[in-house]
Amino acid sequence: MLFPKSKPVRATAYLRWVATLPCASCQIEGYTQAAHPNYGRGLGQKASDLDAFPLCCTRPGHMGCHVMHDQLIDCTLEQRRGLERVYTARTQAMAREAGRREFKEAA
Repeated sequence: MLFPKSKPVRATAYLRWVATLPCASCQIEGYTQAAHPNYGRGLGQKASDLDAFPLCCTRPGHMGCHVMHDQLIDCTLEQRRGLERVYTARTQAMAREAGRREFKEAA
């Protein structure tokens, strides 16, 4: 028996908001992107946008936390999974505090 795949939530406005936050890893402002966790997804599929967290991008002279996170630089796979859960929970808490409509029902 086949089970229907559930589609992950897509929320472009939420991703734009996440990208305005300081980097979850190094706290730099003005260079962040919305990063998706690598857990809770299917092959070739991103996780829900509501699980996104801010990580900084690569810029001249500096490898960004987003690339370092994705390529497991300075951490193991298990450490990355733990960080993703912490970053996601922290970002979602900030969204609730900011009154983001995506999390009003969950508050």
